[in-house]
Parts: sequence; C-alpha cells; structure tokens
Amino acid sequence: MTQTIETKRPPKSDAKRTSIRLGLMSAVALVVFTSSAIAFAQEPVAEQAMAAGEAEQAVAAWSNVLARDPDNLNALVGRATAHGWQKEWTRAEADINRALGLAPNDLSVLNAAGYIAAWSGKHGLAEQYFERMLAIAPDSEGAKKGLAYNAYWAGENERAANAFQQIAYEFPEDAEPWIGVGNARIAEGQARRSAEAFRQAKAIEPGITEVRSGLRRAYDYPAIAELSVWAGDTSGGGDAGLRMVEAASWVTPQTRIWARYDDGLSLDNPVLARTGQNATTYFVGGLHQFGDSFIGSAEFGYRDLPLGENQQVYKLEGVYLSDLGASKLGGQLSPHSEGFTDQLIYAGHNFRVSDRFSFEPSVYLARTGATRDDEWRVVGYGEYNTGDVALGVGIGGGDVSSINPAADGGVFTIYGNASARIGGWHRVHLNVAREETPLVDFTRVLVGVTLRLPRN
Repeated sequence: MTQTIETKRPPKSDAKRTSIRLGLMSAVALVVFTSSAIAFAQEPVAEQAMAAGEAEQAVAAWSNVLARDPDNLNALVGRATAHGWQKEWTRAEADINRALGLAPNDLSVLNAAGYIAAWSGKHGLAEQYFERMLAIAPDSEGAKKGLAYNAYWAGENERAANAFQQIAYEFPEDAEPWIGVGNARIAEGQARRSAEAFRQAKAIEPGITEVRSGLRRAYDYPAIAELSVWAGDTSGGGDAGLRMVEAASWVTPQTRIWARYDDGLSLDNPVLARTGQNATTYFVGGLHQFGDSFIGSAEFGYRDLPLGENQQVYKLEGVYLSDLGASKLGGQLSPHSEGFTDQLIYAGHNFRVSDRFSFEPSVYLARTGATRDDEWRVVGYGEYNTGDVALGVGIGGGDVSSINPAADGGVFTIYGNASARIGGWHRVHLNVAREETPLVDFTRVLVGVTLRLPRN
C-alpha cells in the first residue's frame, strides 16, 4: 500500500525518497483507510487510485464525490492528500482546511494536515497538527510517526532517530520505525548505527526492499579507514607475488586521501621478473567531490627503477556527474631520470543502462619510452552490479606506432572483474586479464580484499 511522491523538501536522495514512501504508509493508513469504510465501498475508483498512488486519477475521483457532496470529509481528506502528492500545495491546503473546519479533532484529518504541511516544508505547522493528535490520543502511533518524519524531513536527524527509536520500542512488531532510525542515522553520517537499525527492521520483516537498500547505503557509506591488498600471478614470463597495498581514509564524506604501494610493473615485465629486479612505485593522492556534479582527484607517485634510475608520476582526473551518467577526463605525466617523459591522456563516459547495468567506453592515447612510442587504445567495459555483487567484462584494442619494428603493431586486451560483499562492510575481488602487444603477451590473475572501518 505504499506510494512514492516527489516533494520540494527534503532533498532528492535514496534515503529521503524511502522515508517519504514509508511516511505515506502512516499517512495513507490514517488519512484514507481509517476513514469511512462505507465511503470507500461507494467510491471504488477513488479507493483504487489512492491505493495505486495515482494522484491525477484520485483527484478526479474525489472531485466527482465532492461535486455531489461538498462536505464529504473522506473525499476532502483524500483529495487533499492526492494534491500533496502532486505538490499542489495551495489546493491541498484548501481541501484540508475545509476538512479541519468540519472536523477539527478528527485524527485522520489532523494526520493528513500534518503530512501535507511537512511535505510542503512547513515543519512548525506540521508539528502542531501531530501534537494536537497526541493531545487527543496520547498513544497514537500515527502521531508519533508523523512527528518523527517531520523532524527527519526538517533535517533534524538526531531528533528524528531518537523519536523513531522510541516508537520502535513501543511497537516492537513494526519494522517501519527501525527503517526510520536507519535513514536518520545515515543522513547524520552514522553508518554503523544505521546498519544496526536496518538489521533490526530486517529481523521483523526480512523481505522489505527499503531494508535491503538501506543496509547497502550504510555499508557503502564513506569509511573512516580502508585497507586494500592485492596479490596474484602473471604468466608469459611474469612473476607472482604481492602486487598492491593501499591505505585510505574518507576524512569527510566528500574527501578521500590515500597512500599506495604498487609493484605491478615488477611482476608484469618479463625482463624485470626474470632478473629479479624491482620497479616499485609509491603513490599518495586525494579526491574531493565538489557539490553534486564534479569529482576531482590528484595523485603523485615515485617509481624506483633498476640501475639507479627513477621516474615521477603526476596524475589528474575529473569526473562530471549528470543525469546522463558520469563523464571522465584524465591525464598523466611521468618524467624519467633519463630525460624523457611518458604521457597519457584518457576520456570515457559511464552510461547507466538500468539500475544494475552500466556500460563505459573509453579511449586512451599514450606516448612512452625514449623512442617515443605512440599508442592508442579503445576499451568498452560493461558491468552488472547489485550492490552486493558486481560482475564486469571489458574488451578493447588499439595500435602502437614505434621506430622499433619489434614494438610496432596492434594491441588487444580483455579482462573480467568480480567483487562481492563480505561481512557487510568489506569486499573480496577477482581480476583476470589477457594482454597482447607486439613485445609481450601475458595473462594476469589477481585476488584482492578491501577492509573498511565504518563511521560510528
């Protein structure tokens, strides 16, 4: 019996949309279905439209009732609620005010008035209506939920969480208050406490979609600390061993910093692997999200090469977020101690095909080595991601232009990624890649784990 509506406030987010849906569980239950059952039986079209969340059809049906009976309380409340779903605040308030004039102490009327005020951002007025309900019926669960949702939509997350938690203790068979606690806690950045609340809701009603999505939001919330470790084996003359270790922290939910040890070049390069020489790189970097639309990152690396040589790495990347997906543009300069500079520029766009499928084509242009080899490469990557499990496949190709005949020719790559959540917060990873170039062909198999320390 839940319906989703769009409101001006609170801001659009998964957590807020979930809360609006759950708020309607309370609102519809008291606004509509505790009103006259006889009236509903007489108006099946209005009933069906309200149950389906079809605001336009509901308004039309209730208007037909009111054309015959202007003082029909049930129709006034129903049409006011449907106008609220449409964000037609003036019309919603006109209907609910008329209903209040006819029955100022009717709980269903007060409840509807409270939700309409809350949806429209008039949180002080909404609180007055719900408090009046409590004065009439001190044990009213609907009034208590209304106060909790109103606080949440007003951005008073701690107050909302405490209110929902009190309701959960008073009504232990109801999962909705625990979902409210979880949403309020994650809005306050309290990932661990949010997950605990959603697990309480899951214990009461395991199949609720809002519980599963809420748990994923809590588990994926930016962690205060992360540790990723990767190891694997490279065939075709490469070697096996520890490949990468990264320690990171989301110092704020918008800012991440990291330090990384990367020995991939040592393991993938047949000459280095055969002679036991290392080409280890050490990185430090940071990322920040600016507003809702842009993510920028910068990274600096130092590569310790054999024979006393070294190379520095400077990388910048920007990602623009829009309704069409995510567009990225990046570049990297890597000056070598021997006087040349490797260069890389790349661009791509991630298309969100559906809630779970995405596709990302990318293009890479590079100039590397003292002989100034030029390479272009185009790669397409598709991924299926449920939030708990992700599976992806990428395939691409290109060409290397070099004055060295042995290094000149086509390139081909294909790879697969798999990732799964473990213990809620953590993930395990698998990467299998095949690379074919004029100088070397190899297959690489990597396994990794990411451990996360959640906030609060």
